[in-house]
Amino acid sequence: MDLIQHARELYTTGRMHDALEAAQAACDRAPKDSEAWALLGRISRHAGLPAASDEAFRRASQLDSGRALPHRVSPERFRALVLDAGAPATVRVQPMPTEVQVRAGVDPDALTHRDPAAPDVLVLFQVNHENHSPSEDALRALIVRSLARE
Repeated sequence: MDLIQHARELYTTGRMHDALEAAQAACDRAPKDSEAWALLGRISRHAGLPAASDEAFRRASQLDSGRALPHRVSPERFRALVLDAGAPATVRVQPMPTEVQVRAGVDPDALTHRDPAAPDVLVLFQVNHENHSPSEDALRALIVRSLARE
């Protein structure tokens, strides 16, 4: 099985430590594969390694000029952007899906989530929004789109 595919499968089932090892091996075997580096960036963030995550995203961006670096903001700034977007009181911000949520079926790259136990609460995942946003304007626009879809 392809190492990137294997790492992605481990990642989407919440096996972050194993996914991290597989993604690192994929990058070692294919050091010019921007997708491998981007996946390593996402997995590293879930594994609690923000500096390694940022470095992997930087490498992915260097290898593929179409890949922008994620725009990171503080939790307070993200909440302010969510409020500026007109979010209702039933919106909650969470850094990213927890390992428990991922193992329960939430996509680790999801932008939003509604828990069946609290369907009136929409959760926005900050890091995943940042991963798709090269600037604060892009981040703001993605938040607005995420709220509009729900």
